[in-house]
Amino acid sequence: GRNRERQSPERGRFTRADVDSLLKTAWGYYAERFGDLPVEPTIGSRMNVRLACFTMSFFKAALAAGVERAYAIELIADAAWRVYELWSMIALGLTRLTLGKTTSLAFAVAKRGEQDSRVSLSFPFNAPGYLIESVPSESGTAFDVVRCPVADYFRKEGAVDLCSGSWCNLDYALAELTHEKLVRTKTLVRGDDRCDFRLR
Repeated sequence: GRNRERQSPERGRFTRADVDSLLKTAWGYYAERFGDLPVEPTIGSRMNVRLACFTMSFFKAALAAGVERAYAIELIADAAWRVYELWSMIALGLTRLTLGKTTSLAFAVAKRGEQDSRVSLSFPFNAPGYLIESVPSESGTAFDVVRCPVADYFRKEGAVDLCSGSWCNLDYALAELTHEKLVRTKTLVRGDDRCDFRLR
């Protein structure tokens, strides 16, 4: 139902047939790329790299269909958020049931009240697929992600903007689900040595 072109309503809107065609093309691209995916050490990191590969495949299908690059990223990010928000609410609920009110993001568990304020990541972002370093903080939860296989994948594909727009930037909205504000100045996908997560 979204415009086929962001600023050109006269081009009409995406129909179910359009979406079906894009998905068919995307699955074809995915099948071609699947065999070349890197071997990851955990189920979660393998799953996320496959999802990143599908994101890239759908992106290529949208570009091939004439969707402008920035708009394709916006559409993919909006679709990804629908899934991410649902998954996050489930993850937050399960974490609260098992650990109490100790969560910051749906995928990060901060053991509050401890002097070192240790942070761990839950499935599918668990080690050793993802690696983090806890950072002392007096005003919230702080940690650095120093290995992210999704960032590695998109950098290799030359799609830094797609990763930032459709994966990384969802973390800001995700933080709001727990009434926090995310501040981040570095990202692995943009070539920094870490993604710095500071939640206040």
